[in-house]
Amino acid sequence: MEIGATKAVQDRLKTTKIEESKGASLVFCWDTHLTKIKGRNVLFIVNASNRYTIAMTDIEPRNWNYYTMFIRSVIHGVMQEMGYSEDQIGQYFKMSDDTTVTKTHGRKSVGGINRMVMDAQYFGKKLEKEAKYQWELSEYLNRDICQPEGFDAYGYPSELFKLDMERLGIAAKREPAKVIDFAQYIENNRGTND
Repeated sequence: MEIGATKAVQDRLKTTKIEESKGASLVFCWDTHLTKIKGRNVLFIVNASNRYTIAMTDIEPRNWNYYTMFIRSVIHGVMQEMGYSEDQIGQYFKMSDDTTVTKTHGRKSVGGINRMVMDAQYFGKKLEKEAKYQWELSEYLNRDICQPEGFDAYGYPSELFKLDMERLGIAAKREPAKVIDFAQYIENNRGTND
């Protein structure tokens, strides 16, 4: 697994040397960015293939010291919440190999992070005070229709994440994800707003 770090994250990690991406499959690459949203530090963890976004706040200093373990545990917890079994989550992490911190995974991935940061500025609710995982903000961000690096069709990041897992042979216990054929969507809804 490759964890891409933007300059803001590199500064927080106090690292001067960071590896280039080794070309891992994008489904095993997560780019991270740290920024202020509503006066609080928010860490965005964004999958490079499907733009699935996890928003975390109040990262404790010890978590920065064990950054790769922290990111892996966050991804693990979110996959549990999505309905994946421990065996399926273990399979994903086994397929992803060793975890390394690298530079981010290309322009499109960084553009996706920038889009999520911009969207988060318009989030209409307050961030939860006692929660580290900002579930409502993450859900809000994952409802943004997009065409990320790993797909040639438009869809919602939450659905595209599930499709990536299905490609790997890992299917959640919930109903399968759907991809939106943007051209078909426009054709089907043509004239409804006239």
